[in-house]
Amino acid sequence: MRIAFLVVLIAGLGLGVVSMIAGIDRDSRHGGWVKFVNAPIVAIAATLFGLVGYPVARYSTLGPLPQVAIAGGAALVGAGGMMLLIAGWAVPSARRDVPDARYLLQGHVARVSRAIEPGRTGEIVFDEDGVRHSHEAVSLDGDAIALDADVVIHRIEDGLAYVERWSKIARELELPS
Repeated sequence: MRIAFLVVLIAGLGLGVVSMIAGIDRDSRHGGWVKFVNAPIVAIAATLFGLVGYPVARYSTLGPLPQVAIAGGAALVGAGGMMLLIAGWAVPSARRDVPDARYLLQGHVARVSRAIEPGRTGEIVFDEDGVRHSHEAVSLDGDAIALDADVVIHRIEDGLAYVERWSKIARELELPS
């Protein structure tokens, strides 16, 4: 049983790290059940199950069923606490955090479909969620950008995209363009 508790503990810690990095999906495209079964809740339940279960298995003379019951009780309490934390703090905080619409496509790669000249707008095209979009565009640094060049969107403001050449960004990041 000790090995099983250790495996669950390590899996819970790993899932906890992943859920901290990935966060919780803001979209409601999943069913309502996701609100009660999500990565942070499973991570805390697994971590506490292993964290409580291992010492109980190691230092007590209880059989496997009481060990699992004690560890399971700790996991349920932890999951309930995490649910309250998410419902009471994380969800209301996320509702108040309204993303700036100008930067929703920041970092998105597009292609120049009409050359961008200094002082004049061009046009870019890109796909988002399988839908093709086009926007009037200007160069962020004011330089000309040739037809068919790959660009990265900085922001879209009042229907005008501010873009920068991908090759310039790749050079700054020392990535092959």
